Amino acid sequence: TDLMDDFTTLLSVYYQCTAMAEAHVLTQVERFACNETYQQVKRLFLDGDLSRPGSFLTHEQNTQAYLLFKSWEIENASLVETLKSR
Repeated sequence: TDLMDDFTTLLSVYYQCTAMAEAHVLTQVERFACNETYQQVKRLFLDGDLSRPGSFLTHEQNTQAYLLFKSWEIENASLVETLKSR
């Protein structure tokens, strides 16, 4: 489905950003692009208005989204490994 393709593409970019950050200091353009990707991924795990780009997340909401994402990664470890290898 298109939604699943969009989701896996976004996650692939997320993992590419992580790999680049581990390999070298990101340029300013890379930092901004990767930060936007990180925020988009976290928002996928929130409900309602908070999932919309541009909405302000509290520290607690940000933490909740991150923990939900990390839980999803554990539950989908084989897909995560596939996406990291793209």
